[in-house]
Amino acid sequence: MKSMKKKKQIPLDLPAKRRDLERLITGFEKNIAKLATKEELNRLATKDELAQLEKIFRQEIRLTAQETKEEIGIQIQNANSRVLNVLDDFLKELDASRQERTVAAHQQIRDKKILEDHEKRIVVLEQKTAIVV
Repeated sequence: MKSMKKKKQIPLDLPAKRRDLERLITGFEKNIAKLATKEELNRLATKDELAQLEKIFRQEIRLTAQETKEEIGIQIQNANSRVLNVLDDFLKELDASRQERTVAAHQQIRDKKILEDHEKRIVVLEQKTAIVV
């Protein structure tokens, strides 16, 4: 176990020596130099001024938050608008494609009827020509 050095206690009833007083004065001078001057204290904000600054900062924060909220809202609206424009173009293409398929289906039905009619005529003509020959 290490031996601990005990500080030598100075009895308080002994008279102070010059060097003790000088050390004490030097310590006070250092501490006093660290303290603020009256001029420096006057430059510090009072509680009322701090409260007023806090109020101003809170208002600025609210305004900034509101502006940010509005800006985000505008950006969302712009994004929605772009999405809706793309969807609108897509739906127009889809509708045009559906109409083309409907028209093609009707043309196919019409062409099939015409083809069947031609087949019937060819059969009739073949029968007539077979009789004549």
